[in-house]
Amino acid sequence: MALIIDETDPCAAALALRSAYTGLVAGQASMIVTFKAGASGVERSVTFHKAHPDRLLTLIREHEAKCARLRGQRPARFALGTGGVR
Repeated sequence: MALIIDETDPCAAALALRSAYTGLVAGQASMIVTFKAGASGVERSVTFHKAHPDRLLTLIREHEAKCARLRGQRPARFALGTGGVR
């Protein structure tokens, strides 16, 4: 299955990538993602395999963070505390 992503709309890209991730986790063999970026429309392609869906999840999170910034929202941050309060 091939998926073409326009990086000028990170919200739509994150949504499309999330569906690709779901397909990979569900057992599809591989997913080819093609990006078109910049004013010149440079095209690049990446193939994700079932063995490394974590790389795709990282890409999804990057696009979700860009989408949140465009909407004026703060990106989600997660941190673990080290202990009590002094």
